[in-house]
Amino acid sequence: MLYDVLPDAETPTAAELQAAYAAELAAVVDEYGQETVAADTGLDPETVAAFADGDVADATLSDAAAVFAVDGIDPDAVTAEVRDGLMMGLSTAILDVDTVALEIETELDAREVRQALEGEIRLRLDELAAVQSLIRSRS
Repeated sequence: MLYDVLPDAETPTAAELQAAYAAELAAVVDEYGQETVAADTGLDPETVAAFADGDVADATLSDAAAVFAVDGIDPDAVTAEVRDGLMMGLSTAILDVDTVALEIETELDAREVRQALEGEIRLRLDELAAVQSLIRSRS
């Protein structure tokens, strides 16, 4: 869902990727309605309303996976696909977590990048977009 949602650009920016995530989440919320998505996901109504408006600034990968679960997609499969794709991308692009931490515009240090990629700490969608954009630019 989130890993293969890439804009037409060969090397999309983090902002373009984040907009693509927002569009996917907004489509699910639009299809099922804010009340249903909030009830089925356990997310607060304000978060779901933000998704409906295309705002994913504070959203995490697990939030997005929960929304996709409303559409019948296994949330664990979503997170696993994203994490696997990132790890494969890092390998293909010959990037390590130290380089990622230096190159992306987030507050994550190298240890936190590793933890976020491995699922030990939350991975925000803006961080995911930044990492995906870096991988695409180096591949």
